[in-house]
Amino acid sequence: MLFPKVCGVDLGTDTIKIKDRSGKKFLYDKNVVALRNDRDVIAVGNDAYEIFEKNPQNVQVIWPMSGGVIANLTEMEIVLSSLLKHFSGAFGSDASLYIAVPSEITQVERRAFFHVMNGKINAGKIRLIDKGIADAVSAELPVLSSRGHMVVNIGADTTEISVISSGKVILNQTLKTGGRRLDEDICTMVRRKFNLSIGRKTAESLKNNLAFMINGPRLEQKVFGIHTLSGLPKSDLIPSLAVSVAIIDTIDMIVENIKSIYNRIPPQLMKDVAREGIYLSGGVSMIQNLPEYIQKEIGITVHHIQDPKNSTVRGLVEIMNNKNLRQSTYSLSDLAVMR
Repeated sequence: MLFPKVCGVDLGTDTIKIKDRSGKKFLYDKNVVALRNDRDVIAVGNDAYEIFEKNPQNVQVIWPMSGGVIANLTEMEIVLSSLLKHFSGAFGSDASLYIAVPSEITQVERRAFFHVMNGKINAGKIRLIDKGIADAVSAELPVLSSRGHMVVNIGADTTEISVISSGKVILNQTLKTGGRRLDEDICTMVRRKFNLSIGRKTAESLKNNLAFMINGPRLEQKVFGIHTLSGLPKSDLIPSLAVSVAIIDTIDMIVENIKSIYNRIPPQLMKDVAREGIYLSGGVSMIQNLPEYIQKEIGITVHHIQDPKNSTVRGLVEIMNNKNLRQSTYSLSDLAVMR
């Protein structure tokens, strides 16, 4: 089977998602690499994640991205080139990549994307797309129209708030806050209330299985950790209400920033957003009743984009296949010189 000639890549802090132009071939892998003695690659992606929080002293498990941007250039090249090879079997110089990137990044962060994509990634053409545009396309919004649209993607390490009109992001804020911050909130709560030290994987499981906003079922989940007083292994039952209360301050901070961006929308576009509502995506948006909570706090209809974890890469597929939508993409050289 021939390798895909065109691929869309959602380069997330927690996961990398890759789809071919048909949308049928799909790779979903953790954005992480495991190195022995700082140099020998022993695992990439989901295999490296299996080692995370179990690694011996001479093995480092490194997440190349932080806050939605590339923090470790070499490791990012290793992960992306490895996963692209796994996805396609080979990656030729005539192949093309469409990559979703944050709208609000600094010159240094832009250069990091530029260097990684010009390094080991042997692709013929690389086009970049603002994540907000890809999410809006995934929600089937008419992004090229002069109407205003508002999209919020709450991901693992960032919350991307975008206002879009005429195929461009005209107002944007990228918060360095997302699902991992909620996991930290849960770890802190479990340590303080239950004298139990748990890892990030366990906290993420509690968030995904128990967290809710407004109202939700009163459930419990058994977790294992280290007792903070005795230092011995211990288990305990953690209730859903305690998990939900633990994350409320961070959720409220995100909501306040969404409200702040909404209040800054130019009047001629604000009426469009008020009428149309806000579109919510990202893995964290799957917390039970979160869209309803945001709607209640802001007073605007909030729509949940279908399959929110994969909305960005789904939008990339639509852009790859639509000549008009490709007007919203830009090149690596553009990225290097953009303001």
